[in-house]
Amino acid sequence: MPNQLEIRNLTKQYGDFRALSNVSFTLDEGVTGLLGANGAGKSTLMKLMTDHIKRTGGEILWNGTDILQMGAKWRGLIGYTPQLPGVYDDFSAKRFLYYMGALKGMKRRDIKEQTLEMLNAVNLGDQAHKKIGTFSGGMRQRVLLASSMLGRPQVLILDEPTAGLDPEERIRIRNDIAELARDRIVLLATHVVSDIACIAKRVLLLRKGKRIAFETPQALLEDAEGKIGEFSGSYEEIRALQAKYPNGEIAQHKDGFVLRIAENPLPEGCRPVTDALTLEDVCHLYLKGDREYGGAAKTAV
Repeated sequence: MPNQLEIRNLTKQYGDFRALSNVSFTLDEGVTGLLGANGAGKSTLMKLMTDHIKRTGGEILWNGTDILQMGAKWRGLIGYTPQLPGVYDDFSAKRFLYYMGALKGMKRRDIKEQTLEMLNAVNLGDQAHKKIGTFSGGMRQRVLLASSMLGRPQVLILDEPTAGLDPEERIRIRNDIAELARDRIVLLATHVVSDIACIAKRVLLLRKGKRIAFETPQALLEDAEGKIGEFSGSYEEIRALQAKYPNGEIAQHKDGFVLRIAENPLPEGCRPVTDALTLEDVCHLYLKGDREYGGAAKTAV
């Protein structure tokens, strides 16, 4: 029977501030993309799932058993890569994985057996003896991804694994994650929507601590039909319209400028986009008004 990670009515309160409010969803094998603005509750959710902080209410169940009852056994089943963690530049990739394996409490023979296996899994086997200080940003992230795989976890939780990388390195990381997700649960939090557009089985959208969508990409795109549109005109005309639709995105096409907006219903004079809808459009629709997200999304195009 496939593994399942079920989140039931998960809530986290910090004083008067509710970071998460009765969030529920169920994960199975494959990639789930986690999207939302800064402050939406993404980091809080991941810290609760990794048992780094205490929940206020709700349950997190692994195959029906609450992770609080599992303790160290649960922590042995997960691999976690936090956003922009530090690495040791003077360590070789191999030595870094040995060190991380020791921190996880793994047996020496298991560390030795798995280190090269995990480096090969992220296409760094031939770089095992080179110092991390000589690596590109993408190679560093792949080392961290390999270290999170030590112990062969059944659940991978990845926080912004492609942050700051160039497009080519993002593609490499994305392909590695897709391969690793073939037989395990992966939750991937990102602001770069293109990172999950082609590999996510489902997308979880959070806004102000609440779940606003948990669907397949196809279902989200179908829901966006008729709600995404474009105004055409001169640059001056488009800039004037943007004052009315500040969350719209200006683009330059061969025939001139357009302002792409997400509204339901679309205003008069706005041409519906009938093809080439993207998850970026979905995020503009659901997260409209969340300025932190909007700014990040536009830089990801």
